[in-house]
Amino acid sequence: MVRAWAARKPWAGRGGPEPGRGPVAGGAGRAGGDGEALFTEAFLAQLRGLSVQSRSTLSAGLVGEHRSRRRGSSPEFADFKRYSPGDDFRRIDWNTYARLDTLFVRMSEVTTELDIHLLIDASASMDWRGGASGPTKLAYARRLAGTIGYVALWHFDRVALTPFGADTAAPFGPAQGRNQAVPLLRFAGAIRASGTTDVARVLSEYGHRRRRPGILILISDLLSGDPEDLVTALRWYRAHGWHTSVLQVLDPAELDPAAMLAPSAGGRPVAAELVDVEDGGRLRVVPGEAVLADYRASMGAWLEGLEAVCRGEHVEYIRLQTDWPLETLVAKLLRERGILG
Repeated sequence: MVRAWAARKPWAGRGGPEPGRGPVAGGAGRAGGDGEALFTEAFLAQLRGLSVQSRSTLSAGLVGEHRSRRRGSSPEFADFKRYSPGDDFRRIDWNTYARLDTLFVRMSEVTTELDIHLLIDASASMDWRGGASGPTKLAYARRLAGTIGYVALWHFDRVALTPFGADTAAPFGPAQGRNQAVPLLRFAGAIRASGTTDVARVLSEYGHRRRRPGILILISDLLSGDPEDLVTALRWYRAHGWHTSVLQVLDPAELDPAAMLAPSAGGRPVAAELVDVEDGGRLRVVPGEAVLADYRASMGAWLEGLEAVCRGEHVEYIRLQTDWPLETLVAKLLRERGILG
């Protein structure tokens, strides 16, 4: 029974040990929003030098700050091309004609804004932490979404931030412009967790309601179904020209729960009751070395499956831990992996 549970729903994931009981030191577990500011002004100043990256041009939006492969009539010179009937004769470069006796047209680079879609998991499993201190997964995800959203708005991209549980909630946006940055951060800071979710279904429904492709960034612990359940939704986004990134947020205790278990009593491990915070399911286990080894193996296989699915659909997959400092390590990782630049 333990094997089936660990393989289907890793125990420190969808809830872990119940708050305030046996194996949890210091009353860990669910924690609501703490009400503190998402960022310091120093970190926001650091973010202003970054921008959300796109691997190629997505669509012809309004003028923004991202260089496009399209050519048009903006003032910034990009290249020459031979004159063809129908070209704007006002763009003919007469100096080049005088030298080469051939008509060339000056081409300029068009800058565009990007459509940034931030989907943040606000199901009950996100409202959890494996220790008495440190952020919950949701608190960490809120700051992560705020980071990316702030950068996008600073560079005049169009941003939509949508929490989801069983269904998508009322979103922030789409919004554009630097004056929307503070409202975005307030919205992100107010997101609360509740209920269950089906990530694959939410992904599929979200994309089908959008008229044009953009950049989709999913922030979730992904504790919903098996990795293969995501294939259809991710493949749809790829086929329709979206650029998709999956940022998985996990608590360190979910990767190795041994540190938060109660000490052995007389050389024997103390029984632990596992509680699913989304559906209330309970399972009592005695977490000996064999059980822990089985858990670690199941967790490792699950994570490898998620990474393989994302890689197969050309989706950027980044796994983050809530004990990683966002201002330094995570910001650096997002730049290295091409989310920010």
